[in-house]
Amino acid sequence: MKLRADTLQGQAQLLAARHSAAMHQLDMLLDRRGPVTEVRRLVADLDRIAEDLAASLREAPPKPPTPGSSPR
Repeated sequence: MKLRADTLQGQAQLLAARHSAAMHQLDMLLDRRGPVTEVRRLVADLDRIAEDLAASLREAPPKPPTPGSSPR
């Protein structure tokens, strides 16, 4: 099961890096008021990143409660 957790953590890090890069590009485009098509492309990429992240979270097994935490 450790391999699965490592894989999910790696996927989460990759998605976080993709999100950060896309947000940086979006900020740069907005600063220079780039073409609307480029902004739309970046927003679409951010949407795909969010979908990929949501899908990976749905596939992740639930974490067991830590000692001392209250169940919800």
